[in-house]
Amino acid sequence: MPLGDNLIRKTTNKASKESKTSNTNNTSKAIGQPSRDPQADTYGTKKMTFYVREDLLDKLYNFSYWDRYTVTEALNKALEDGLKGKNTKTKPSK
Repeated sequence: MPLGDNLIRKTTNKASKESKTSNTNNTSKAIGQPSRDPQADTYGTKKMTFYVREDLLDKLYNFSYWDRYTVTEALNKALEDGLKGKNTKTKPSK
């Protein structure tokens, strides 16, 4: 085996070991998971996907911009206001 191949193999092994350790050490919070900090916006939340009309989404973005909310905060406020006085009892279990 030529000397150059051995040198390349050693440096690539070293680089892959370093990248694996740096990736595992930096995952203090799982991606896409709600925060465990009660002060965070995502505390006690659940990630879901919805289809929203584009005009309503534009209104939500504008509301969040002008009232200085995050989009998550703006959506939560809009849902709270929209559900006031509505029947929100827990549905019966089967």
